[in-house]
Amino acid sequence: MTKPEAPRRLRRAEAVLRQRTGRVLLVLERHTDLHNQMAVLRTAEAMGLVHVWLVDDAVQDQLPLLKKSVTKGAHGWLEIRTFEDTTECIQALRTEGWSIWATDLSAGAVAANNDNLSPLPDKVAIVMGRESDGVSEEMLQEADKRIFLPMYGFTESFNLSVATGMLLQRLFDICPEAHGDLTEEERNTIRTSWYSRLGGTGWESEYAQWLESPPEPADTLRPDPELRRPRMPKKLAKKLGIDPKTL
Repeated sequence: MTKPEAPRRLRRAEAVLRQRTGRVLLVLERHTDLHNQMAVLRTAEAMGLVHVWLVDDAVQDQLPLLKKSVTKGAHGWLEIRTFEDTTECIQALRTEGWSIWATDLSAGAVAANNDNLSPLPDKVAIVMGRESDGVSEEMLQEADKRIFLPMYGFTESFNLSVATGMLLQRLFDICPEAHGDLTEEERNTIRTSWYSRLGGTGWESEYAQWLESPPEPADTLRPDPELRRPRMPKKLAKKLGIDPKTL
């Protein structure tokens, strides 16, 4: 009996899964701006991360308000873990064997360039601090390395999501093999979670065969031209003369 063709959504999920990394962990410490945090989660997912930790998070009670509109659902593809305080987070990082690299604008930090970032540790946690005053002193004291992104203008700092994306890209430029480094056990765990989300009610019976024998990944993650739709509010679409039903 010929095995049926796998749904495109599962093949796309497999292509994404093949690029996920467990080598880089993102820690967001003490953030107070919900828009910033959601934008960072979207960036982290797009860059192929699996794990994001939130520390002393002041915006947790507001998350349902903007998760969908800002992250576009990206947060649902991440493994997010929360901690009450920095001490608890540091203990977990050390217990699990993570090297701690904290972003820092003080004189003790080194520029995030190839010489200072290479070689990349087997497990590295990148800590992004609060918008107003950065990473906590407690985390800085514990950090194995303090790093900063060089700037060449009058502006004193990058937007949080921009800084996160730039830093992660530099890490992957140095260590491209980090993409796709998950073990089969890790992939299977994530696959089960993703298939559940993609399949909805009754997904177990519909996708059981694909859990046991995953389909071949899609050739590309880029959507087909006919499937691309502009993303904009319906009011804006009407103003531009675009039929909202086509969005």
